[in-house]
Amino acid sequence: MSKKILIAAFGFYPEQHGVAQAAYRQALALHQLGYQVTVVTRTKAPITVPFKVVAIDNKAEYQLLLKPSEAEVFFFHGWHNWVSDWAIPVLPLKGKTVLVSHGTNFNVRLSGLKGRLWWLQNRVAAAIFPWKMSKFDHFVFLSSKLEKQRMSDVILAKKRGMTNYSIIPNGARPAFLQESSVDFCIENQITASKILLCVSNFQPAKGQGELLSWFIELGLTDTALVLIGSEFNAFSEQLKKSADKQLGKTVFLFEKLNEEELHAAYRAADVFVSATHTEVQPLMLLDAMAVGLPFLCRDVGAVSELEGGICFSTQEGFKEKLELLLKGSLLCEILGKAGKKAVLERYSWEKSAKQYHFLVQKILSSYS
Repeated sequence: MSKKILIAAFGFYPEQHGVAQAAYRQALALHQLGYQVTVVTRTKAPITVPFKVVAIDNKAEYQLLLKPSEAEVFFFHGWHNWVSDWAIPVLPLKGKTVLVSHGTNFNVRLSGLKGRLWWLQNRVAAAIFPWKMSKFDHFVFLSSKLEKQRMSDVILAKKRGMTNYSIIPNGARPAFLQESSVDFCIENQITASKILLCVSNFQPAKGQGELLSWFIELGLTDTALVLIGSEFNAFSEQLKKSADKQLGKTVFLFEKLNEEELHAAYRAADVFVSATHTEVQPLMLLDAMAVGLPFLCRDVGAVSELEGGICFSTQEGFKEKLELLLKGSLLCEILGKAGKKAVLERYSWEKSAKQYHFLVQKILSSYS
């Protein structure tokens, strides 16, 4: 095919956060389809991939790389980071530019003084956002849902009658559709018969503090809460202190698990739980769906569109719906099957690859 594609992302494989995973899966798929793929990132860890990865250090180096590039299509992953912010001053480029949106953040309104201050500080960013959008040729949104906090770009596109966008959702980890050979509970000496699992970076906005507090307050018998993050930090230390004597008994925290260990954790769990305050289309829920694990998640972003789980808005709602899931094996079975079916039909990286291939062909033919 020999068409040249450049993909820019602030994180990349072997990093495991959502943007890094999405950019890696996109690059791998387009490479396998015959495109000449170059990835630009700041990741410096040694990696082995079948396409070119360029690590850049600063704005000038990045812009000097973009300006003369012969790429026919550029994919920039995310607003509000160097990938798009540093690119805008040198647009337009020789090739066509696509902003892959992982959500906006300037309209996020978290509770408390810090939340209000964050919102106020971002009024300038909100005001200039339409100008930012005007700089790109095409957009990729994860969902068409008009959610006010994290999907302001979708709202603006619909409001202005724009047609230069595509809806390409994230995908679940392919390995999670298979069985796991590892017994997570035995490996980590967890003896409870029921497991509540939460996988997310350790951050206050992800809601693990509330989740832990609610779990302790509920006093569930023979049930463990497992929290897994990318790496421990000051916030995870606060969580450990809050768990107090329950740490290592009914509350467990883990970091830096590989995919096999993470897969085993999902397979061992009975319900995936999340009290996150801000998301768009979280990969951890798609992974739960792939496993057939029902989820209970705060109603944020596009989560309510996902089959395979239930949303809540309040602590009382969390309590009621968790009890329903823990008691209702038939409900869990129905949700699990619905989630897995949705992954096979819509939320897979294989489907995403075909959609990106179609998008590239459409863009090249439209501007030829």
